[in-house]
Amino acid sequence: MRIDNNVRIPDAVQAGQAKTSSSVAAGSGSDLSSDTAKLSTSQSAVQALAAKVNDVPEVRQERVAALAGAIRDGSYQVTPEQTAEALMAHMMRN
Repeated sequence: MRIDNNVRIPDAVQAGQAKTSSSVAAGSGSDLSSDTAKLSTSQSAVQALAAKVNDVPEVRQERVAALAGAIRDGSYQVTPEQTAEALMAHMMRN
């Protein structure tokens, strides 16, 4: 699929109105379809979602404390296979 760069988009859209119309040409350009999108203009909904995300801690302290306790008392057991898998996964991400 390729995007038709000849579609003109209005410079200014009136507040509260979303005009979305685009032509997408697939293959040789003979088949045209129109996609539309409706965007929420509710700033309060976006702010509420952002607040929920900000409330989630980056580090879950209760899990860290439980893991540290298991390591301290020797009940945390990791197999060599688990260690190898974790190392490989880390190397593949980086």
